[in-house]
Amino acid sequence: MRIRTDKKGFTLIELTIVMVLISLTASFALPKIQSSLYTNELRATAQRFVGLVTEASQEARAKNTEFSLRFNAQANAFLAVPSNFKATTEEETSNAYLRAKLDDSVTLAEIETQREGEPERTDDTGIIFNTRGYTRKAIIHFKGDTGDQVSVILSPFLGVAGFWKIMSLLRMIG
Repeated sequence: MRIRTDKKGFTLIELTIVMVLISLTASFALPKIQSSLYTNELRATAQRFVGLVTEASQEARAKNTEFSLRFNAQANAFLAVPSNFKATTEEETSNAYLRAKLDDSVTLAEIETQREGEPERTDDTGIIFNTRGYTRKAIIHFKGDTGDQVSVILSPFLGVAGFWKIMSLLRMIG
């Protein structure tokens, strides 16, 4: 007569290995999931703008044509279009394939550029990418509903050189 031993369980070593693997996976995955759940609209808008700047620079190089960055206040969006593109703002908004929309709680505070003369258009930001993908120095300031500000710094040879979050001093003091 043979004694049957039914082993229908896992050993302690197998359970320990599985728990270690699960905890390692969770430690890498949870920060990414958490950051996507709790997004800061101001920071997300600035990151979309940085993506638009990178794409516009690459398109200018690839197509060997100057690209101009324009701000459409009606659509609350930045548009990157070829510099020779002359159209109405409604046409631009519908035809622009390079665009970065600002969130509703974010406004464009100011654009500081090194430009000569007055802009030809009211929506012209003065940010132009030449045929080699370079642009002049510029600082773009975004402001959120809470008073926080984020500034994106453009550099001629580095593309986006900096991304700074500026807290409102009045809120910190008062």
